[in-house]
Formats: sequence, C-alpha cells, structure tokens
Amino acid sequence: MTPALLGIVMAGLALWILQPLRRPRRVTPPGGVEDAKWKELVDAKHAVYRSIIDLEFDRSVGKVAEEDYGILLHQHQAEALALLHEMDALASAAAGSSRPGGSASAAGPGETLEAEIAAARERLRPTSGTT
Repeated sequence: MTPALLGIVMAGLALWILQPLRRPRRVTPPGGVEDAKWKELVDAKHAVYRSIIDLEFDRSVGKVAEEDYGILLHQHQAEALALLHEMDALASAAAGSSRPGGSASAAGPGETLEAEIAAARERLRPTSGTT
C-alpha cells in the first residue's frame, strides 16, 4: 500500500508543479489597460500577421500575382501598423507616459512590425523538416 500512496502523492505533486504550463498564456495589457480592448487589439494583430503569412505562402505557390501581392501586402502592413500604433497609444495612456510619438521602444513601428511578423513565422513554422 505504501508504493501506491507514494505514487498518488508523486502524481499530485507533478500536477501541482506543472499547473502553470497547463494554463493558457495570456497577453497582459501594460499598466492595467482595459482587458477587453487590449484583447481585441491583440486578436486583430494576430489575424493580420496570419494574413500576411498566408499571403506570402499564396504567392510562393503561385496563387497570387506579384502585382496583387504588392498591393495586398501593403494593405496588410498598413493595417498592422495602425493596430501597433493603437496598442502603443492605449499602453502609454494607461501608463500615463508622455513620450513623443507614443512608442515605448527605440525601434520604429516598421522594425517592430517586421520583428513581430518574423516571430509569428517562427511560431507557425512546422517542426518537421518539410516545407
């Protein structure tokens, strides 16, 4: 009976230790920004990033012409930049900062957009060696 009890205790301990990994990861708004508005902006940003990645895939397989690709890419990037600006404004308003331009980082919005799209590509890239 002792090994069974020890097994139950160890399983309970393992579940308790691994509990933070089972919870969904939340993007927390900086400085106590409204949760609903922040979540809406984050969801919209991820949707635009996914659209850009899908557009690049469609171009690579020949589903989108180069001229259309350029137009659509520009539209998606403009939408993503607008969302990033809105997120920066919301975060700086919540933090009460009066930084010029409303940007919290030294990088410009274009660099931020490119870095976040690259990070999204890495997260969505299949782990198997196939492309």
